[in-house]
Amino acid sequence: MSKFSVFLALVMLLPAIFVYGEAIASTEGGRYYHDIREMVTDWQVSLRYLKEGNKRYLAGEGIQRDTYAEAREILKDGQKPFAVIVTCSDSRVAPEIYFDQRLGDIFVIRNAGNIADATALGSIEFAVGHLKAPLVVVVGHSACGAVAGALAEGAEFSKNLQAVINKIKPGVENIEDLDDAILANIKHVAEQIETNKVVVEMGATVLRAHYDITTGKVSFIGK
Repeated sequence: MSKFSVFLALVMLLPAIFVYGEAIASTEGGRYYHDIREMVTDWQVSLRYLKEGNKRYLAGEGIQRDTYAEAREILKDGQKPFAVIVTCSDSRVAPEIYFDQRLGDIFVIRNAGNIADATALGSIEFAVGHLKAPLVVVVGHSACGAVAGALAEGAEFSKNLQAVINKIKPGVENIEDLDDAILANIKHVAEQIETNKVVVEMGATVLRAHYDITTGKVSFIGK
């Protein structure tokens, strides 16, 4: 290959490099972005991406989002998400937004109350066992209606909704304050995931976090 051909090939790659960045390369202002083509194996790198993303979200400095065609082209043959996010289905709680991530960045599992039922655990096993995501984060949120339902004595729910409530109740027993119950539910769910056989075998790290729907801030609990 001639020098000119090599130069031309590098020039053609520049747009993708600037759009998706290097996995650990800082951009202007010291910000960090995930390269959707690279598999991340260090959970601390994954955590940095999430924390940096929430900072961008809070500052109103979100990443470029008109690159969907390029992302689809890259992702058509596979995905390499750097983290698994288990969070609530609440319409105000979208992790791709509050963590400021793009297509292919995070593997998201959402249900009412961010519970660890069989389908959620199976999805986690797929993301950790097959996609090799090194980090799982359970993100609860303020004013969670599902947790509030679990605290409501004598309340009646439909059969399927009651199944959700039943998954939450063991983790919030003898707790009356909603905010305390939300934190207890996050802890309860994280503990269930931590003991999952696939998660243990793969050595994935499980963290807890809380999203404030008023401020938009994600607070990581414990680390």
